[in-house]
Formats: sequence, structure tokens, C-alpha cells
Amino acid sequence: IVEMVRAGGIISASGKKIPTRIDTVCLHGDGPEAIAIARSVRSSLELAGIEVKKF
Repeated sequence: IVEMVRAGGIISASGKKIPTRIDTVCLHGDGPEAIAIARSVRSSLELAGIEVKKF
């Protein structure tokens, strides 16, 4: 996710960049690890200097 935000686009499995503005990140999970994954994503974004805001 950090790489895509920095690159300004979606990075495909083949490595191709599809330019797009990334304003939001949607996480979905209903397993017991969902909260830990969400916290990890947020932490990674913040450590990369990417602002995380509520909307």
C-alpha cells in the first residue's frame, strides 16, 4: 500500500503501474487477525510519512 501511494498508482502483480490518485484505502477482514492487519497498515503508512486521516 505504501508503495502504491508513493508511486501514485496501482502496482499490478506483474509490476505494471496503473496511474491513479489514491485518496483512500479500504480494508476488509472478519478474521481474528483483521485488527492487527489494520494497525500494521496504518503504522506502515505513518512511518512512511503518509498522513492518515479520518473521513
